Amino acid sequence: CIIDTGVNYTHPDLGGCLGTNCKVVGGHDFVSDDEDPLDDQGHGTHVAGIIASNNTITSGIAPNASIVSIKVLDDNGTGYTSDLISGLEWCINNATAFNINTISLSLGTANLFTTNCDSTYNTQITGLVNDAISNNISVIAASGNDGSITGVSAPSCIINSTSVGSTDKSDSISSFTNRNSLVDLL
Repeated sequence: CIIDTGVNYTHPDLGGCLGTNCKVVGGHDFVSDDEDPLDDQGHGTHVAGIIASNNTITSGIAPNASIVSIKVLDDNGTGYTSDLISGLEWCINNATAFNINTISLSLGTANLFTTNCDSTYNTQITGLVNDAISNNISVIAASGNDGSITGVSAPSCIINSTSVGSTDKSDSISSFTNRNSLVDLL
């Protein structure tokens, strides 16, 4: 379940369609409040390609995975906390129908956290991350792109999320990635 700017499901590397028997099996657009989570910004499609592209030259890390696209960010890559909450709820509530076992959150706040933020960021989002985990849904969250070596963005600072930072092609830590002791994976 990719919660982001949507996914360009018309792209051939992402199946070329939306719905049953497609790589992108479903989703919701909380920006426009409809069932068409088509990406109009590009970031969510980029994330989907890293995860599940089935390109014959460069495949994603899970090329046979199905995708659920949840659009909570607009064409500028910005959005509302209420839409993120709705997106998390949608993924958790539809986990059985769409066989959702992972939620990807490649988004975050401008505020950085040096310690876990379970009680200081947004307790409703923290509760939803905990609900997902208790329902055997992994929550993967980007640490952020501010180049901080002391803080990470929310929701990656939530203790039950898996906080992920970036590496480059040489497997060195990217200069722009946020990192501290909360980062679980690079």
